Amino acid sequence: MDAPDLEALAAAGHVPACMQLAKRLMRGRGTARDYERAVELFDTAARAGDADALYRLGKCYLKGLGCRRDPSGGVSCLEQAARLGHAGATLKLGECFEQGTGAPKSAEMAAYWYRKAASRGDSRAYGHLCRLARAR
Repeated sequence: MDAPDLEALAAAGHVPACMQLAKRLMRGRGTARDYERAVELFDTAARAGDADALYRLGKCYLKGLGCRRDPSGGVSCLEQAARLGHAGATLKLGECFEQGTGAPKSAEMAAYWYRKAASRGDSRAYGHLCRLARAR
């Protein structure tokens, strides 16, 4: 889909168009990078309940990419995405609890989220669990 059509659909709140355009803006593919606009589009899709948008928005808040850095807001977005079944968000939540980023540092909570990510098919979670176990 070309950029003017995507822009029009995104402006109308069409979630797939918001997501496609936001990803293009984040990567600078076919357009100049614009993290702030990408965050706006992820937010629009997240408000419509899109789990991947919540995940990506959460990562932006954690890094301060295109928005003010807000680790606890990032964790909140990740938790919402995880509740919707997003495996990547579930893994990232484990990392947040393991590192104490936006959430209290807790090996138990990190292990909980890593196990949940593994059960959702994220193979990286097993390595995280092993590393966590070795650290104990």
